Amino acid sequence: MVQKTLRERISYGIRFRLQSMFLRCFAIFNYLRSNGNVYDEPSVCAFYQCYKRPKCVITVLDSFRKVYPSGTVHLFCDQGDDMSHIAAHFNCKYEYMTNRSGNGTTLFFLSKERLMSYLDRLLYAAQNSKEDFMMILEDDSLVLGKIRKLKFDWNCIKSNHHYSGGGVTSILRIRNKSIPWYVRNMYFAGWGGVMLNRAFFVEHFSDKEKLSDAIDILSPQIQMQWEGALPMDAIVTALIIYFGGTVGWYPGFAETQYWRYKLRPLFGKIDVVHNAKSFYNSPMSIEEEKIFYGNQ
Repeated sequence: MVQKTLRERISYGIRFRLQSMFLRCFAIFNYLRSNGNVYDEPSVCAFYQCYKRPKCVITVLDSFRKVYPSGTVHLFCDQGDDMSHIAAHFNCKYEYMTNRSGNGTTLFFLSKERLMSYLDRLLYAAQNSKEDFMMILEDDSLVLGKIRKLKFDWNCIKSNHHYSGGGVTSILRIRNKSIPWYVRNMYFAGWGGVMLNRAFFVEHFSDKEKLSDAIDILSPQIQMQWEGALPMDAIVTALIIYFGGTVGWYPGFAETQYWRYKLRPLFGKIDVVHNAKSFYNSPMSIEEEKIFYGNQ
């Protein structure tokens, strides 16, 4: 791989930040103008693929259950700690996976087979739930309140997470006219707190042959940006847009590093927060140990 010069790195950094600022404005504009399919206080289920960190799993599920006590939760363990007692405590549908799809800490797929395996689990969870939207949970996501309004099929973007080079977005624009001509590199989503239109996903991701063909078309461009890998957020967003879905922002989401979160509630109510890693290395409490080991 050819190393960039200092001037090239500075130039790239400036262009990237300008593009991110533009996409932030576009995301707000796109949210305000998108009123075709509005879900007010949608019902919510959850998909959570965990590995280890039982304290995180307990904390995240506890936050979800306080807000959505009866929502369906699908908990998958990616060959890590046995979370079956936690699943039982929080009334989750649980499966301990025999074939790992990620690397335990991130969802950077290094093969099409691993990506397809992950999408199979996501589809299974969607097919076996009844709620309007499915929330993707991660170890660093917390649910603070009910989602008040959603307008897209894949809700929750960060403007500094976008494709580069123009290739992916050009392919997607041919298939999906929701991307305007002036957006060269579309943003993507897929971290903890993202909201997926369950019915849309079941309708468009159930045909394995069409899904496989779409992955073959999109993968080369995405792998060019991530040195051969297929990050979950980048490829799933691309697939959703490819099949005619919409992607955008929802106001209730925040990251812990955002000023909106730090100065809450001055900038509005926060429903879901991501990047909450303060409990990552904390020991389990006595009560949490009872939940984890099933000694209740």
